[in-house]
Amino acid sequence: MKKIFIVFILFLINLSAKELEITKYITNEKPKIIVEYQNLPIKLQKMLKIDAKIVAHYEIKIDKKIENLKGAIKLSNYKGFNYLLRLNYKNKHLTAFFYDLISHKSLLYKRYKIPNFNVYPFMIHSLSFDLNEQMGFDSVEWLKRKIVYSIYLGAKETDIFLADITLTYRKKIVSGGINIFPKWANKEQTEIYYTKFLKEPTLFRYNIYTGKKKRVLSSPGMLIVSDVKKDKLLLTLAINDQPDIYEFYINSRKLKRVTKFSGIDVNGHFYDNNKIVFISDRLGYPNVYQKDLETGMVSKLIHHGKNHISVSTNGDNVVVSSRETDKAFERNTFNLLLVNKNSDFVKRLTFGGKNMQPVFSNDGDTIIFIKEFKFNSKFGIIRLAENRVFYFKLNRKMQSFDY
Repeated sequence: MKKIFIVFILFLINLSAKELEITKYITNEKPKIIVEYQNLPIKLQKMLKIDAKIVAHYEIKIDKKIENLKGAIKLSNYKGFNYLLRLNYKNKHLTAFFYDLISHKSLLYKRYKIPNFNVYPFMIHSLSFDLNEQMGFDSVEWLKRKIVYSIYLGAKETDIFLADITLTYRKKIVSGGINIFPKWANKEQTEIYYTKFLKEPTLFRYNIYTGKKKRVLSSPGMLIVSDVKKDKLLLTLAINDQPDIYEFYINSRKLKRVTKFSGIDVNGHFYDNNKIVFISDRLGYPNVYQKDLETGMVSKLIHHGKNHISVSTNGDNVVVSSRETDKAFERNTFNLLLVNKNSDFVKRLTFGGKNMQPVFSNDGDTIIFIKEFKFNSKFGIIRLAENRVFYFKLNRKMQSFDY
């Protein structure tokens, strides 16, 4: 049973190679924001620029220091710009004044507060979200969300960290032993589930603010939370030496087996109203399947490619990590493919290397994933509408993540 669990982990964790750069030549000029400031630390300025690049809806220029946020605005000083942003940081407070230079209207006057300076990335992400909203672009709610991930530190040491989406802010929240597969337990992102190696793999629920943890259940072999939906979890368990997908009802603690195939069924996710998607080797190789929980009917969800190892869905779109080489003694290639389940549409999102564990944002326009290379990992962000990708490097190997 332990062997199955370890093989599955190795199945998800591999080394990587070349880096992808997707470029789109945009003909429509983006609105330009000019920034004037008081007491604005360099770190905050850099974060503001990084956010603008990731959001990809507007451009930012950090200009000069000023004396008064609401001082006179001389329009002739801002030719070529659409908006004026004035900022002042003092005593863990950031005050922002946002002005439309075309319509001559004040759009935002707001104060952002943080408990300590270390969490400044979240403050800037909130500001960037608000600027994007005021300019009328599609929401970038995903920018404000927290990331939870596990990192390999040694042979028997895997710690869990909390971070912002750029990995600029990082904080260790779970340590000691092997702690893997963290998953957010609620929409508010106050608690996580994770698996800890004890005598048997044991699932815990942990509050990231209070530090309190509660044991949920233990199981021989494999124990992974792959998805959370209100009062129930989707688990991958190997109770009888064979990995299958189970529903676990949190309140009643009822455990219900969902798949009963004699091979491997893993990585289940809730899908549509009453379905799940998962990875199975029912045809002799791993591929993406769906199961209707009412009728029990199982069918292939997509028909492009083989050796799919992870999947995420949003509406009719499915993104899979697909192994595209089969080398016994060399590095293999894992690419991300975007597929529409109702058509033959297939778009390759990456080209080479090991691109793993894709996850859609709630709006479906952003995909987060892990790119592995040598003994390190990169956190990748693909902006589908903008056709661009961004990487944030870790000096360790990331085991898994959720956001």
